[in-house]
Amino acid sequence: MTPTELKTRVTWATCVPTLALASVAAWLAGAAVAWGVLAGGALAVLNFRWLVAHASLVTTWSAASGAWSIIAGVRFLVFLVIAGTLIATGAMHPVGFLAGLTVLPCAVVAQGLRAAREEP
Repeated sequence: MTPTELKTRVTWATCVPTLALASVAAWLAGAAVAWGVLAGGALAVLNFRWLVAHASLVTTWSAASGAWSIIAGVRFLVFLVIAGTLIATGAMHPVGFLAGLTVLPCAVVAQGLRAAREEP
């Protein structure tokens, strides 16, 4: 499986369950939890896609690898600011946010197992 295939499969395997989970959360717990699930899922997918797109920079031992670590730190800071702002304003519920973040690792494991089964 190529990195592009992995990125596409994990994105779909995260977005579809996140939307379903947000729908159930909206029905059972309200809009703030549903927005939390959607925000968590969206931020997780954006972080994953960035990581896959820039992972090759880590393997090169040049000035670019040092820049990669600085950019990763900035990315984490932006993630923290967005999540903190949405939680502090009450736009999303923190439990919903964590539920949305949790969908991505499950999708990565599922796609990894699928790829292992497909390999000869």
